[in-house]
Amino acid sequence: MSWRGSGRSSFRSRSSGNGGSTFSGGSAGGPPLIVMMGLAFGAGLIMLIVMIASNASAGGFVAAGPRPTAIPRPTATPRPTPAPAAAQPTRPPAAQAANAPGGSNVVNETPNRTIEVRADPNALAFVEKSLSVPANTVVRLDFINENNLGVQHNWVLVNGGDDVAAAVNTAAQNNADGLFVPPPDTPNALAWTAMLNAGQTGSVTFRTPPPGTYLYICTFPGHYLAGMKGTLTVTQ
Repeated sequence: MSWRGSGRSSFRSRSSGNGGSTFSGGSAGGPPLIVMMGLAFGAGLIMLIVMIASNASAGGFVAAGPRPTAIPRPTATPRPTPAPAAAQPTRPPAAQAANAPGGSNVVNETPNRTIEVRADPNALAFVEKSLSVPANTVVRLDFINENNLGVQHNWVLVNGGDDVAAAVNTAAQNNADGLFVPPPDTPNALAWTAMLNAGQTGSVTFRTPPPGTYLYICTFPGHYLAGMKGTLTVTQ
């Protein structure tokens, strides 16, 4: 009886001397242990959040999320391709051969003198309406078709006045296949250039006839009749 009683008394006294259970408080009346663990966990969580925020502001942490879509650059507008230049009308070989300098006084010699004659830019006329050269001189005549009307011209020296010029002009009008230049061996046609398009230059080299006055004309249809002519004076 005495052994059992003393045993229980001793167990109870030891339990009450510890000051309570582990989760109810310490022996000195301090805060419960679970409260202290909660405070420690909260402090650690706050420190973790502060570290994450610091890394993100310093560029060490990039928040997950969709990347921004790149804005496409404007496409350059292609430049228009320039239209090809209009092709010049081609002439049959026969017409090219017929449309060549010629005349009874044409020579293949080195010229002693060069003369320039131009077509009037805005009229059916020659700019140089009179020329003067010595007799028995090898002359190279450069004819420039500066006409702005887009018409063709040539230069033809005839052996005589208007009556002879009219006959040479008629022979040229009938030579449509030769682009209205005088046919070879046309009587009294001393020298002529090719029929030129606007903007072209043609030359003919000839020996001047004996002293006298000679006409030069354009044999394109209608031009001589419109007054496209000039005078060549050959001196001693």
